[in-house]
Amino acid sequence: MREYIRYYLKSSFFSLLFFLSLMLVFRWSILATGVPVKEWKVLRDDSSLFQEKSIKKTFYKVLKKPSVVKLRAILDTENLKTKVQKPLYLYIPQIDTSYFEVHVDGKLIGSYGFENDRTAHVWYQPFFFKLPESFTEKSNIDFVIAGVYEIGIDFPVKIIDESQKWKYTTLSFLTNIALPISTGLALTLSVILYSIAMNLSASKKEIYRHLAIASFFGAIWMFDLFPFPTMGSELTFLILRKIFVASGYIGFAALFYGFNKEISNGLSIRDKIVIIVNFSAAFAVFLAFSNYNLKLLTNYISVILIFNSAYLFIKSLRMYSRLLFGFVMFFVYTTIHDGMTLFFSTNSKLLSGFGIVSLFAGFSYTLVKEYKEMMVQITMSHLRSITDPLTGAYNRGAISEMIFTQDDTFVYIDMDKFKEINDKHGHDVGDEILKLLVSTIKKNIRSNDVVVRMGGDEFLVVLKNCPMHKAEEIFAKILSEFSASHNLKPNFSYGVVQYQVNLERTIRAVDDLMYKMKELKRQSVH
Repeated sequence: MREYIRYYLKSSFFSLLFFLSLMLVFRWSILATGVPVKEWKVLRDDSSLFQEKSIKKTFYKVLKKPSVVKLRAILDTENLKTKVQKPLYLYIPQIDTSYFEVHVDGKLIGSYGFENDRTAHVWYQPFFFKLPESFTEKSNIDFVIAGVYEIGIDFPVKIIDESQKWKYTTLSFLTNIALPISTGLALTLSVILYSIAMNLSASKKEIYRHLAIASFFGAIWMFDLFPFPTMGSELTFLILRKIFVASGYIGFAALFYGFNKEISNGLSIRDKIVIIVNFSAAFAVFLAFSNYNLKLLTNYISVILIFNSAYLFIKSLRMYSRLLFGFVMFFVYTTIHDGMTLFFSTNSKLLSGFGIVSLFAGFSYTLVKEYKEMMVQITMSHLRSITDPLTGAYNRGAISEMIFTQDDTFVYIDMDKFKEINDKHGHDVGDEILKLLVSTIKKNIRSNDVVVRMGGDEFLVVLKNCPMHKAEEIFAKILSEFSASHNLKPNFSYGVVQYQVNLERTIRAVDDLMYKMKELKRQSVH
C-alpha cells in the first residue's frame, strides 16, 4: 500500500511542478518592469458604466448591451525618465474587448478589430505598440474600448523599454503560438484516437471512440481563447461562443464515458449523473438568449469544471499507468485553476488549453502502447502459424506470403537415409538431426534468406539476390559442417536453381535436380 501511494504521489508531484512552472512563466511575462498606468480618467462613457471620473488601473465590466468607453492613462510620470529608456513601448498583457484603439496625443498608434464592425473577440492575447519618439511625460495616452459583452483591462498596462521585450515575447508565444499548436495537437490526437480505435475490439473501440470525441470537443472549447478580429455580427458572436463554451462540457461528458468504461468496464450511477450534469450545462449554454446572459451563465456553471476535475482525480486513482496518471493530474490542476478563475472572476491567465493537450496526449500514449502490444500479439500469433515448431523454419504455408524475383536462388534439400536413422536410433535422434540441419543452414545464410520445411525431412532454402555459383559454395560448406556436427555423420542431397517464371515451376525444377543428386549417390554406392 505504501509503495502504491508513493507511486501516485511522485507522478502527482511532477505534474504539480510543471503546472506551477507554467503559472510562474505566465506571471513573469505579465509583470514587466516599467512605468505603470496608475489609474484611468474616464473621458467618454456612453452607457454610464462607470459612476466615477477616474477608475483603478485594472477593471472589468460585464455589459448588458454593446458599449464604448474612452479612457486616458494617468502615468507615474516621475519614474518615466529613470525607469525606462527610449525607444518606448506600450505593453498591454490582456484586454477584454471587441474593438480598441490607442491614441497618443490624438494620433492613432494601434488598434485591433474593425471600427465599423466592433465584433472582435479578444481577451487572452497581449498587445504592444511603439510610442512616438516625441512621447514625453506630458503626452496623453487614450484608449477607446468597445465591448459586446465585456470590457476590461485585467493586468496593469505599462510603458516598457526593449529590456523587457522577452517578457512580451514569452507571453505572445504562449498565447499566440503555443495555444494554436496545442489546439492543433488536440484535433490531431482526436483523429489518431478515432483511427486506431477502429482496429480494436468492440469494447475498446467504444472507449477510445468516446475519448476521441472528447479530444475533438476539447479542441473546439480552446477556440474561445483565440483572437478573432471579427465575428461578423452580434448574433454570430453569440452562436460561436455558445459552440465554444458548450463544447467544453460535451467534451467532459464524452471523457467521463470513455474514461470510466476503461477503468471500470462500465458506468456507475454516479458516473451517469456526472455525464448528465455536463450535458445539461452544455444544453443550458445553448439556451442563453444574449451575450450578457451567456457570460453570466459561463461564470456560474464554471463551478462544474472544479467538480469535474475533482471527480476525474478520484477516478484516476484507479489507474495502473503512472505516466497516464501524471498527464491526468496536470489536466486536473489546470482545470481547477481555470474553474476558480472564472467563478471568482480573478485576474489570471487560463491554462486548461495546455491541460487538454496533456490529457489526450496521455490517452494517445496508452492507446498506441496498447495497439503496439496488440500488433505484437497478432504478429507472434501469425509467426507461430507459419513456423515449424520443431526446427524453427517456416512451414509450407509461409511460401504463399513471399515475393520472389529472378535474382533469387532456390535450394531444395532432402535428407539421405533419414528413415534408417529414425528406425535404428529413434525419432528423438531424428528430430535432433533435423534441428541441427536448420541451425547449420541459418548460421551460414543471411537474415533475409528463408528456410522452409516442406514436410518430413525436406527443406527449401531461398537465397535472396544470390547467384547460383555462390549458392553452390554456401551449400557445399553447409553440407560439410552438418555432416561433421553429429557422430552419425548425417548427409543430404540438394538441388540448386535460379527462380524461373513462377514458384511452382521453380520448385519442380529444383526438386528434380535434388533427386538427380540423390540418384547419383545411390549409383556410386552400387
